[in-house]
Amino acid sequence: MMPKVVPEYKEEAKKRIIRHATKLLSAKGYSKTRMIDIAESMGVSKGAIYQYFESKQELLLSVLETHADIRGREVSSLLDSGNITAISTEEFFDRMLSLRMGSLALTLDLLRDLATNSPALKWIKESYESWAEGVSKMIDDFKEEGVVKKEVDSESVARAILALRDGLYGSLSLGSDVSKARRTWVTVMGLLMNEILVNPNGA
Repeated sequence: MMPKVVPEYKEEAKKRIIRHATKLLSAKGYSKTRMIDIAESMGVSKGAIYQYFESKQELLLSVLETHADIRGREVSSLLDSGNITAISTEEFFDRMLSLRMGSLALTLDLLRDLATNSPALKWIKESYESWAEGVSKMIDDFKEEGVVKKEVDSESVARAILALRDGLYGSLSLGSDVSKARRTWVTVMGLLMNEILVNPNGA
């Protein structure tokens, strides 16, 4: 029997699969999400999913890549105003939190399964370095504009911001209070802005 085909063109079909997979992975984790679950949530056969992704690991990698791209574009759009202090606000934290793909089940699954999923592990390492490079470049751009002090080590600041983000995300996956994580982000980022900006009060 031929699989029930996803009723969109190839790229649109893949995007739809990724959207449904993202929702299920976030809710149930990696190990408890089956390809048949994703197919049923879409109203198609499991064979239709395998027309676009050869394995669940391949689909996971596509989900991670798509999610990172969405978050990256969101950060860029939020900074289009040219105000670096935007990243230290509650609004920024909440927006990033709304885009976060995470649950305790998924986090634990990824930590366990990455040991045997070398493509995903390789991608996560490369993605982290790409984020660090991108944030570092953003800080360099603000240096050129005279907003950030010239002597600031852009790469170290970038990695500190990512470490704070990842630490708070990790705590939320373990059930920490969102309001406390939000307050921590705003407080620590505010202190950081005071250190790196040429004119913190006028930013």
